[in-house]
Amino acid sequence: MKNCIVAMFMTFSTAVAGAAEIVVLSAGAVKPALSELAPAWEKASGHKLSISYATAGDLRRKLAAGEKADIVILPLENFAAVEKDGVTDAGSRRDLGAVGIGVAVKAGAKPPDLSSEEGVRRALLQARSVTYMDPNRGTSGKHMDEVVLPKLAIRDAVRAKATLGEGGMIAEKVARGEVEIAFQQMTELLPVAGVTVVGYLPPSLQKTTVYSGAVMKAAKAPAQAAALLQFLSTGEGRELFLAKGFTAP
Repeated sequence: MKNCIVAMFMTFSTAVAGAAEIVVLSAGAVKPALSELAPAWEKASGHKLSISYATAGDLRRKLAAGEKADIVILPLENFAAVEKDGVTDAGSRRDLGAVGIGVAVKAGAKPPDLSSEEGVRRALLQARSVTYMDPNRGTSGKHMDEVVLPKLAIRDAVRAKATLGEGGMIAEKVARGEVEIAFQQMTELLPVAGVTVVGYLPPSLQKTTVYSGAVMKAAKAPAQAAALLQFLSTGEGRELFLAKGFTAP
């Protein structure tokens, strides 16, 4: 695969001449795939990537405050607003991958039953401590707080023992023994050592989020940025996203 990736990058680099720094603002869910692709892109294309990762909520606030970049990667549901505000070029948007919410416990712990709503409810009530993303920051946390917990009628009980994540891979708290169970998007659970990723929330509680990238209208290197998005959303780039826990959008 690596040779194919390099060949693809070389195709892009010859089509888009001249070295440039491409500034990327990205949601954290795509970090496992994007961070692995970045060095190969830089080496083969001669371009430099400057990538900042943040939660979807923090990225929206950065954009509203006028922060500039070449590319922004966000949940698809956020793009209607940023396109309306003239932040991104709607025609440049590319869907990178879709991901659902998973559950992780410490390696060696008894895995909870995720086959039904009642199994998830029981797991949440029996756990001494729980972590999910701060609803004001993360897509998965917002869904947990506003949909899953109210639907299971246990919002107050779980909130009282929840540690809200501020960003990054919150299952690391589980690996360290600080929290019993974590709920986050699967791509942010799979890379964490020392945990068992039990599986996905059942369909009736699930939220699948499509992550997309677009060229910002203030981009200093729009052609190079568009070429990078084209790579990430097709061929070998798409394969690597799938290997990191995404599904095709």
